[in-house]
Amino acid sequence: MKREKVCGPGPGHHVPNVPLPRTEAWIFRVTRSVAAVTTGSLLCLFTVLAGTASAVAAGGIKGGPQLELKPFKIGTAISAGSVAVEPDGDLVVAYDVKSGATGKTFVCVLDPGASTCSRSLTLSPLDGDSVFGVPEVFAPSANDVVVLQETCCDSNTAGGDLLYTSTDGGATFGAPVRVGSLSVDAAALIGNDIIFSASYTSGGYVESIPVNASGPPASTATATAKAASDIGDGTYAGGALVASDYLSTDYTTYVAFAPSGDNFNKSASYHNVGRFPHEQLIGISGGALLTIQTTGKQHLELRLFNGTGFGSPHVVPSNGGGPGAYAIDQDGNGMLHVFSDDSRSAPAYHLYEVSSVSGATWSKAVDLGNAVKDSSFAVALDSTGSGLVLGTGAGTGPAYGYPVPASQSVSFSLASSRSRRGT
Repeated sequence: MKREKVCGPGPGHHVPNVPLPRTEAWIFRVTRSVAAVTTGSLLCLFTVLAGTASAVAAGGIKGGPQLELKPFKIGTAISAGSVAVEPDGDLVVAYDVKSGATGKTFVCVLDPGASTCSRSLTLSPLDGDSVFGVPEVFAPSANDVVVLQETCCDSNTAGGDLLYTSTDGGATFGAPVRVGSLSVDAAALIGNDIIFSASYTSGGYVESIPVNASGPPASTATATAKAASDIGDGTYAGGALVASDYLSTDYTTYVAFAPSGDNFNKSASYHNVGRFPHEQLIGISGGALLTIQTTGKQHLELRLFNGTGFGSPHVVPSNGGGPGAYAIDQDGNGMLHVFSDDSRSAPAYHLYEVSSVSGATWSKAVDLGNAVKDSSFAVALDSTGSGLVLGTGAGTGPAYGYPVPASQSVSFSLASSRSRRGT
């Protein structure tokens, strides 16, 4: 399924040095996810209990309460969306909503464990522009929330990409700042900078701005000159990873890398570090790349970046292998989480999560609930692996939240190595 938006050389939406017009590909099987880095650490697991559990405070047994595994409706979306985890555990959701002829950006703040917004508002574009692309939300520090939204098409030379900033945890936002004209198809937070990218038939393009940007970047970088249908952004050791594919001819996924310290707005900073024929891009999070084979058994395949290239692929367990939607997240401790729903899972089109440290072995699948109405997923998890999956449909449809619990563990020690019969 594809939605086309042709941005001709009209005023206010020209991308420097990028051939126009362009076609924006929306492949709903391919999803974007964000690796949220927050405080916390993983437990040393002896016994892992998948699913919902409760703590029992007795006899030296320690545990933590878990969220209910019950999807909940947030609202109605007209775009894919994104999620961020604030340092205090609050979750911030962003997606576009219908409003007049232009649309607006909806922002919802969820308290930990809540299924209704504790705070919500809509962000309006400037000068009668319309919202496009995927609104990208990040929580770079305590109480700070930023939303990057593509809009189109006025004549302002600073572009239609808007950066909204909140200093009170998403309760209110200041006036937006114009930060360029590149379409926003994917984004990632790298330190105090946001990289965002767009897929064009002439290649994959990238821009970088600080989280407190006061204007657009000086230039636009070409990450790959290969035609791009899908695109995703990740990060490794402070560097930028940009993955893309082209679905009209060779069905090949390409990955480019710009090391830490290089100018992410310069084409010369990006070098090819991966080429994977007959594989469609599903997503990239941190240094974890997820693709799906376009021939053979159509396995989901995971590869990890090592600074110069990608290791051998690991097959991700599938609940059936039918058509579906997928997402990946590498949490703040490096744990890998893959989410999928497909037509041949049991029950069909339920959202399942599997987790792994390295991709070599995987946890048992956890059923997060019925996701039949969703065709795109976005993920944000904290360092314990808990958080939220945002599910949205194609065009106007419900936006659902799927709570993701952390792995539950129980540890104990024996008071004596021997015991009498009956004790």
